[in-house]
Amino acid sequence: MNKIIVTAVFSLFPLVAWAQPKGYTSVKNTTTFETELSNANAGIRTINSDFSQTKNMALLAEKVKSKGKFYFMKEDKIRIEYTQPFSYILVMNKGQVLVKDEQKTSKVNTKNSKALQSVNRIMIDCMRGTILSNPDFKASVFESGNSYLIALIPSQAAMKNMFSGIDIYLTKKQFDVTRLVMKENGGDLTDMNFSNAQHNQPLNETLFKVK
Repeated sequence: MNKIIVTAVFSLFPLVAWAQPKGYTSVKNTTTFETELSNANAGIRTINSDFSQTKNMALLAEKVKSKGKFYFMKEDKIRIEYTQPFSYILVMNKGQVLVKDEQKTSKVNTKNSKALQSVNRIMIDCMRGTILSNPDFKASVFESGNSYLIALIPSQAAMKNMFSGIDIYLTKKQFDVTRLVMKENGGDLTDMNFSNAQHNQPLNETLFKVK
């Protein structure tokens, strides 16, 4: 069950392999970058945005496409709600994970799984701007004309067994996450793009209910 949920969580994020990405150059002073990223996120209490996701599966020629809504509330509450072509909800709230599809609801405590703890932390780190401090991944930072790319490679066994890495794309203007890519060891790749992001809009606490 835990592996299924970890895969479901990370299918929300895009990943690629690790040489210097085309069109990007390496950021030499990552300390300055991390400070700017943290400062940009310090004033953000809530985020809500649309997303579109493309899943490339190694055993299938056809790509699986879906859409939905993403919600974040400080300190550590996340809701990812797929609305097309099916209904699927994933909520992470203070170490608890809720997964709900059209047939059933499952709840998991991340304290019982190192992999889920790592997933929970990386998602929160993305929103807090503390991603470079995550000890479970080795991070490299790149930049292009108007965006940054944080390339993460797993450094802890549970993540290494499932994933090759994670790419996080951010705007230079506001450090908004615009794209996440995930590459699984089996060859599957998930590409998630965010749009229409709104900051500090009121969100109902019930969105993040895990009971």
